[in-house]
Amino acid sequence: MAVITRISAQQKNDERFNVFIQKGPKEEFAFSVDADVLIKFQLQKGMEIDEGEWEEILEEDAYRKAFNKALHYLSYRMRTVHEIEVYLQKKEVPDSTIKRVIHKLSEYDFVNDKTFADALVKSRMNTSFKGPGAIRQELKKKGISDNQTEEALDQYSFQEQLEASVKYIQKQFSSRAKRSEKEQKQRIAQQLQQKGFMWEVIEQAFQEAKINQSPEDEKEALLVHARKAHQKYKKYSGYEYESRMKRFLYSKGFDSAVISELLSGDELNGL
Repeated sequence: MAVITRISAQQKNDERFNVFIQKGPKEEFAFSVDADVLIKFQLQKGMEIDEGEWEEILEEDAYRKAFNKALHYLSYRMRTVHEIEVYLQKKEVPDSTIKRVIHKLSEYDFVNDKTFADALVKSRMNTSFKGPGAIRQELKKKGISDNQTEEALDQYSFQEQLEASVKYIQKQFSSRAKRSEKEQKQRIAQQLQQKGFMWEVIEQAFQEAKINQSPEDEKEALLVHARKAHQKYKKYSGYEYESRMKRFLYSKGFDSAVISELLSGDELNGL
């Protein structure tokens, strides 16, 4: 049994208090507690504390510290249950305390995975070109359950995915890219797939985007690649030269008839 001899506010944090006890002939520091803990246990000078009460006080204070850490973490942006758990684990908070913190945060609705998932999907829909696949992976990393993820993604309709894909295609396609129309479309389609859009959406988006490269721009792009290829293959001649040039330019998405027309002309002469 110990007797509290003095309680004083900390100099650097007036929300925490140092508790001193008489143990033997001398006064000594016992522990520090949060103001709420001080009030809850009605700690005061002259109060006797046994070992069981001491442990209960320290356990409550540890919980308060963890709860305040979680609130600070939440002050920057919304968090998932998983994110808070990982954060507190890194702070070496015991699992039992973390569970209690999460329970209290949920009671106050400070943490709600369903609300978080809905908000993240809406944000990605409005501020990015991410498709459902990429958003699904993002929610998974944040610890959102499969059911809550799919429910949140239900708000991202096919039509909205289509509109986002069309905008992305029109933004990315450029007549000044010095690439064939086919290569540009292939690149953009790959990017949309990587962003999580289904192929069904991508195909229809290209139909609605109505992007085309003019014959002049296509010819200019062909010449750019043909000149590069010529520098690479000019050491060859005859059939070998023509065959290598055709394979290279065809791999860049140019039409075989246009390639043959270029090689039969004199535009590469003198290079």
